[in-house]
Amino acid sequence: AALIEFNQAMALETEGKTLAAETLTPGVEAVFGDPNKGFYVVAEDDAGRIAGGLMVTFEWSDWRDGWFWWIQSVYILPEYRGQGIY
Repeated sequence: AALIEFNQAMALETEGKTLAAETLTPGVEAVFGDPNKGFYVVAEDDAGRIAGGLMVTFEWSDWRDGWFWWIQSVYILPEYRGQGIY
């Protein structure tokens, strides 16, 4: 649920867009169901509250004969920003 809320907040904050939960929810859940799509990383505070998160996706580089990780959907709750979480 936090990742869905973070994506909605990030889209609104950065692009002024409202993301529909009915589209976003299965999109986030698809990452958990298929490791080839990527994975999420979250940061928790001392009380176990999720303070931020990001998604990593993969891209094959023929130029470098290797995989690259793309960091996407980064969001840190405003009250945790500036603390080095990212």
